[in-house]
Amino acid sequence: MVYDLEAIESHPDKPLKVHINGVCQKASKRTDSVLAKYAALFHDFGKVNPNFQKKLQGIKSAGYSQHSYISAFSFLNWYLSNREEANRIFGSDGRDITKIKLITAIILHHHGNLPNMDENISANSMDAMIEFLEANSDELPISAYLQKQMLFQHNSFTVDIKPWYKNQIPNIDLGSKEIDYWKNDSLNYFLDTQFSFASVIESDKRDAGDNELYNYSNLLFDSINATENSFEKLFVNLGAKPQSELNQLRTEIRKEAVSLAENLLNNGQRVFTLAAPTGAGKTFTLLDIAREIQHQKGNLGIIYALPFLSITEQVQNIISKELNIDVMSVNSKSFNERIEKAQKEYETEQTSDKLRALLVEDFIENTFDHPFIITTFVQFFETLVSNRNSTLLKLPNFSNRIFLIDEFQALPPRLYIFFSAWLDTFCKKYNSYAVLSTATMPNLNFPNKVELENNQNYVLKNPQLLFKEYSVPTDLLRSQKFFENDVFNRYKINVIEEELRLENLKLRILQEEKSSLIILNTIQDTKDLYTELKGNGNVILLNTHFTPEDRLLKIEEVKNLLATEKVILISTQLIEAGVDIDFPVVYRDLCPLPSLIQSAGRCNRNKKQPFGQVYLFRFINSKGKYSSELVYRNEAKLFLDFIKANIQGIIQEKNLFSIQQRFFHSIAQNLEIGTYPEENINLIEEVNKAQFENVGKFQLINNKIFGIQYQFYVPKNDEDCQFESLADLIYSISDNNYESARKSKIDINIQLKKMSNRIIRVRIINSADFPTLAFQEPICGIYKIGLKNYNSDIGFKLNKEDAFL
Repeated sequence: MVYDLEAIESHPDKPLKVHINGVCQKASKRTDSVLAKYAALFHDFGKVNPNFQKKLQGIKSAGYSQHSYISAFSFLNWYLSNREEANRIFGSDGRDITKIKLITAIILHHHGNLPNMDENISANSMDAMIEFLEANSDELPISAYLQKQMLFQHNSFTVDIKPWYKNQIPNIDLGSKEIDYWKNDSLNYFLDTQFSFASVIESDKRDAGDNELYNYSNLLFDSINATENSFEKLFVNLGAKPQSELNQLRTEIRKEAVSLAENLLNNGQRVFTLAAPTGAGKTFTLLDIAREIQHQKGNLGIIYALPFLSITEQVQNIISKELNIDVMSVNSKSFNERIEKAQKEYETEQTSDKLRALLVEDFIENTFDHPFIITTFVQFFETLVSNRNSTLLKLPNFSNRIFLIDEFQALPPRLYIFFSAWLDTFCKKYNSYAVLSTATMPNLNFPNKVELENNQNYVLKNPQLLFKEYSVPTDLLRSQKFFENDVFNRYKINVIEEELRLENLKLRILQEEKSSLIILNTIQDTKDLYTELKGNGNVILLNTHFTPEDRLLKIEEVKNLLATEKVILISTQLIEAGVDIDFPVVYRDLCPLPSLIQSAGRCNRNKKQPFGQVYLFRFINSKGKYSSELVYRNEAKLFLDFIKANIQGIIQEKNLFSIQQRFFHSIAQNLEIGTYPEENINLIEEVNKAQFENVGKFQLINNKIFGIQYQFYVPKNDEDCQFESLADLIYSISDNNYESARKSKIDINIQLKKMSNRIIRVRIINSADFPTLAFQEPICGIYKIGLKNYNSDIGFKLNKEDAFL
């Protein structure tokens, strides 16, 4: 067949060679890995297929047009015909073909997700390709295209199906021989494959959209200068004012941390810890450490990660409003002003240029293409270990970064050391730095488990074998000195020996002369106590059954009342971190030590009196059960045992530091590092076995612990039609072309963010107790409830009592 090679396209009106060159050039900006280089080069050669070219021209064709398998098969045939040169390129002796199979996997799945490497191919897809090639291989001049259009010199090859191929082609999964090679350096193989895959798919989508705007690099210089100037002004202003003893100590903490960081950076350290008491000004300290890293190490952007949406909003306000630094917040609620502006411009003038500008802004957000990102733990940590195409678009912009990770203790305890070690390796490979910050710093040393070293079942789970070069993070503070300073010795923990039921707890609270914060373990407990106490002055209920909008209003109301009146706030643990609120008295149901310390951090926070009082007790709910044991199950029971044994009598805040150290040593010794019980896997073992899909199942918020969580939209009033607007957008989605589909997705995301402050997440134990719906079907997994199922005093409600955990 005579073929006009110049006419072959990758996308409408885009020559294939232009696209491939574009992807190769863009991927090379991200990484110099040979995996990315050759995956980018070969990823779209299957588009030479005449059936695919007909599709591009809008001609219907029932023939085989899938391109990824032919592209991967072309790469394998190039390798077979150029084995000596290819082995030199890939550093192989000819026996280890692991990299060949990894490149094949990237090409095969560049429109999907990275698979487990022993499940690399689909038998049906392979059979369909073989059937097509047996009849049509002579119509695919891929080798000629590579030679003449791409100017890539090589020994020519064909893609015809030779008899012996049929037994060999399915063997492009990683077999036992390749897995043995993989295990010799499994972490580097995993990261190289993941990052190369991410670089190829990001470059592919960027080039397909003709997007040449690199927002991160274009804005980085201005971002670094803005940070520098803002801090200079801040320090001048602070120096001009008389400083309280607390602020003097905060300044001392910041200066000591920055000074030690300066020295450690000179020694090649990449990951640090910052363990400082609650209220020690960690936000400004973290930002100043980042500024010092930028001074020494040059052009590095910042990703600031926090566990809760409420804290991301607070930190964003500090950075954007107080410091006047341009920052992009990326989470399920954050509004993107640039997307909003681009959308309005497109609605005003619906041209292809306006639509492309909107798509570019959306791409910037989805790829973290900004020099200063604020995001959640969900976005950050799930990206680090993801196999998902849409998630991994962000990963290339994790290189050349400074990660500021606050409230690190909010991770699952089994993953403290895992993610510390993962970050250490990632930062070394991709020129990044990390600071892990918290008032309750875990022990990040590998545990000494000599008794397991010869256990064959433990070998694949042994963190020391996976993270061979792990450097334990160095603390940037002499933490004990600050924890034991009288300025941060703000409360006493009083253990109540008797077990408390609802009536006992009610009487104690009513006898308090001062304002009280009561933190209970379940939403139902908070509702029960509120019902008992309401009518006794200012009693306010706070839990996740209130909309985010109402939660913020309630917190502001409490702050205002605290200034002049007695107030009783009943809350779940959502109050523990990121809420700047100060009570003289705090009651806390039995909980693990980090939660107790975070709860106590709401007591006498600003040292308005010599000591605040924190009461730790064991609550028995209305069904006669310990609520603490309902919430803290499995290994968390060990945490409760620890606190019962180590928190007794009366303990001052300054004495907690040594208890913390014992607690986190106990966790390191007694929990299996990297285990993710929700999916019954160990992440270390799955990395060692090249199981990308299994590792990618990791989710920080998992419904398997306490049952299915439902999302409900709470309308403001009868005229609220936001939910119906979302439904209209879903029903009007058109898949006529890529750009219109992307536009629809952007519209839906914007609408979801508009609704986010009225969306609650509720676990309902029995589906028969489902509330009355105001819209009979879910939209984007969200249900709309009627007004009778919610009010601002009690939040979400059902007709049945005791329906919630």
